[in-house]
Amino acid sequence: MRKIAILGLVLCFMLSLAFAQEKATITIKGVIIDNLCASSQKIEALPEFVKAHTKECALMPGCVASGYSIFFDSKLMRFDKKSNAKIKRFLSNPASKLQVVIEAKKVGDTLSLVSIENQ
Repeated sequence: MRKIAILGLVLCFMLSLAFAQEKATITIKGVIIDNLCASSQKIEALPEFVKAHTKECALMPGCVASGYSIFFDSKLMRFDKKSNAKIKRFLSNPASKLQVVIEAKKVGDTLSLVSIENQ
């Protein structure tokens, strides 16, 4: 009986940790850039590069396959695989722009997209 009670307490503790690790969303204003083009630039050159980078380039097959990042505050953060598919759909809309406001959850070194809209 005592072992069952201890096991129950351990299980409750583990479940509370799982719920506590659920990440809150963050809001970021920035510029979407594909990882292929971003990797061809030094981080110091990205502010000027993103001004000239086009949505048409970001939708080219090689660029889409490389995935996407967001550039903001002199930082570049990558999106996870599911988010990349959402961003491709967003960019395929003729009214969409690369300058966006996103809500995302930070998971390790990547972002998991919750929502995206034009700035």
